[in-house]
Amino acid sequence: MRSKITVCFVLLLSSAALWSQSYELGLGGGGTLFHGDVGAVGLNAQGASGFLPNQPYANVTLRRQFNWHWSTRVNFAQGYLEANDLWAKDDFKSNRGIAVRTEVSELSMMTEFNFWPYTTGSKFNQTFYLFAGLGITAYNPQGEWQEDYVDLRTLGTEGQQTDLTNQLYYGTTTLTVPFGLGYRRSIARDWSITTELGWRRYGSDYMDDTSGDFVNALDLLDRRNAQAAYFSNPGNVAYVPGLARGNANTRDWSIFAGITIFYNLSPRDERCSAF
Repeated sequence: MRSKITVCFVLLLSSAALWSQSYELGLGGGGTLFHGDVGAVGLNAQGASGFLPNQPYANVTLRRQFNWHWSTRVNFAQGYLEANDLWAKDDFKSNRGIAVRTEVSELSMMTEFNFWPYTTGSKFNQTFYLFAGLGITAYNPQGEWQEDYVDLRTLGTEGQQTDLTNQLYYGTTTLTVPFGLGYRRSIARDWSITTELGWRRYGSDYMDDTSGDFVNALDLLDRRNAQAAYFSNPGNVAYVPGLARGNANTRDWSIFAGITIFYNLSPRDERCSAF
């Protein structure tokens, strides 16, 4: 008992010794909203489609708390992004008619800063926080074809790896910069919950399979197949050489909004009740 009190006293003075051993495991999920060349967000979209998440994701998080204000976490998230030109108010996009669903798997490491002193199961039981980090995302854009989804990358919808352009297939992974803000609250001695709104800035502009110029769909039909021809120009936009299909000068973004429940993995007898 005396040794326990001594440990707690040391923790109160140092504020770091035990916190460097404080780990939490979290499971959560939520929804995503995509912002790229396809579709629209905010006031540029039809109705509420520009504001509401439209695809799900799930995440597993290992969080390490260093002190009252600073922590890091390793996060794995898997889900989907979706965009549809029919949601846009822009006439060109409405006529272009591209629709895409992209499967994403993200592994990232982030740093968190709590505005108020916080630790799970203590009297300091709630705080707003900021987070930012770096990650890598595997992605696979798909289009709906006869009530099924087909992978778009190898179809070369912008003429990739044909004599129609000098483009190669785009990659399947990209660097990701996640950042955002959240609210954390302890709900029991071992349990806490967070609600979070985060942005992802991707290093790729092909998260929606759209970035370069149109190619002639009839030429693509000859060199590939009917699927490639259809997905290259689903709205049958009148083909003109050099007509931009997307904007290669920008990169894609997404918004993740969700809830995660955490369990404190640190043994109870190593915690100080004064916190």
